[in-house]
Amino acid sequence: MNYRELPEIGDKQKEIVNLVFKFRFINRVQMQKLFGHKDPSRINKWLKDLVEKKYLGRIYSHKLLENTKPAIYYLNNNGIIWVRYEKGMEYGADNERLEFKYLKKFYEDKHASESFIKHCTTIFDFYIQFKEVEKKYKKKNLEYLFETKTESWMLKQLYQDGDGDFLKIRDIIPDAHIERVIETKDSFDERSFFLILFDPHVPRYAIRYKVDEYIKFHEDENWSHVGLSSEFPTLLLIFPTQQKANQIGKYIKKQLENQFIENMTFMVTSYEKAINEGIGNNGIWERVKTA
Repeated sequence: MNYRELPEIGDKQKEIVNLVFKFRFINRVQMQKLFGHKDPSRINKWLKDLVEKKYLGRIYSHKLLENTKPAIYYLNNNGIIWVRYEKGMEYGADNERLEFKYLKKFYEDKHASESFIKHCTTIFDFYIQFKEVEKKYKKKNLEYLFETKTESWMLKQLYQDGDGDFLKIRDIIPDAHIERVIETKDSFDERSFFLILFDPHVPRYAIRYKVDEYIKFHEDENWSHVGLSSEFPTLLLIFPTQQKANQIGKYIKKQLENQFIENMTFMVTSYEKAINEGIGNNGIWERVKTA
């Protein structure tokens, strides 16, 4: 089936498919919250139609105790075809469509692990928080960006000069790249953030490796950061526990001091604080300070 033969869907349904592309997995309650619908009937109708037309796949268990959990949605075959052309045109891909290699992983999402699904839905929770903060400061905001790992991964491959350049930055692509430009009294306030969520199963050595890669990237004079701000992003690291956040915070401090780095900002917090109090709450973040 090609793009022109896809079943027709409405504008709000297209918005849903695009969100699933961005985040890989979203549950029904999250969509309802984002769209601000108190009654789930409209969302359920849109989702049911998208599943029937094979734009989305659905994960739902009828087992006792599990059947109270909301259904989770991912891209199905027609959704992937839609993305191939819609995002291809948006990204300016050759022939206005994305190559299969960029979308291959979406065909494997039906077999994704529970930990990966949980990771993706958590990032969407943070996105909902972000949208609430955006509404709060709407009058002052000039521009906002919330680019997910999926989008960054795809765009970097499309526009990096050769596979070698992409391999250099592959390991430091964050879960979300957030930027904002706010108009102040005398000028413009530009802020850039990389949001990284560490899952409970990630070992300490892997976290330290990631930290070292960001420091190495920061010290590379040829690093290129395409976005609204010319400054190196503030790194927002979210850990499964406060204990792990404290441990890695000490490691970061030591690394920065040993390498005499003064203009790099790491902020750490726990998953519990980020979920319950919100990533926009400055009080949950602890800045890693050098002596």
